[in-house]
Amino acid sequence: MSIGLIVILIVTFALVVGPISMMRPSAAQKAKENLRLLARAKGVHYSMRKIPRQADELAEPAALPVYFLSPAKNQTAAGWMLVRTNYKHDLHFLGEWAWQNTARPSNDELERLKQSLPSLPDSIRALSSGSEGVCIFWSERGGEPVLQQIIGVLESLKHAAELNA
Repeated sequence: MSIGLIVILIVTFALVVGPISMMRPSAAQKAKENLRLLARAKGVHYSMRKIPRQADELAEPAALPVYFLSPAKNQTAAGWMLVRTNYKHDLHFLGEWAWQNTARPSNDELERLKQSLPSLPDSIRALSSGSEGVCIFWSERGGEPVLQQIIGVLESLKHAAELNA
């Protein structure tokens, strides 16, 4: 067998196998997919959405993973949104959460937010509730323990929304 034929076979093999192996998900991608599957098994949906740009941000934020529960049957279209700010201020809700519109949660939802928000990790960027359901914008850092915490907060807020609808 000539050297030229061997080289052609190696190059052909590399051209076929190389792209296929590059399409395989990385370990980080597999971990995120496992989180999404675990959430789905517990009834929590997943999508990608953008949060509003904050006053101290120069560029439009990139889309973030959002974990959410479907809205209650009697939930109204007017919804509230809290976004974690990059700085603490007395005017913010609990120091670092800024309201994004004029709508506010019910008293039950406010109480649950006051209980939940201080313990949420920095990887949680925003929370909202409205016609799209109860949502948490999460950068997917922290793994399964944070996911379990998110699911608990989502269920608590949905239950409070259902009580007041």
